[in-house]
Amino acid sequence: MTGLPLRSDNQSGRHLGPQNQIILDDDVLEAVKQRAEAEGKTLDQATNDVVRLGLSEARWQGVVKRGRDYGREMMGAVSDEEAVQIAVDAVRESRAEQRGR
Repeated sequence: MTGLPLRSDNQSGRHLGPQNQIILDDDVLEAVKQRAEAEGKTLDQATNDVVRLGLSEARWQGVVKRGRDYGREMMGAVSDEEAVQIAVDAVRESRAEQRGR
């Protein structure tokens, strides 16, 4: 494993505050280095891109799961009124999550 210091501000190239440090497995670090070189980016920029992509993927998987759960609930609705209530509850839940971010 290798410690990788990351600047807080990788856009300007200036050091604006204390450095963060993350520990990456050697193979992961090598993959990020290769990506940075291939894309003409700094290691900091490529690392930020990869982490953002991973976080985005995790959020997307949550959306997919909620959609599947919602679909199962809708299939179980025995009346139009129950289906409408399921939809209303799903919208309220989604809005509450958005406010919590």
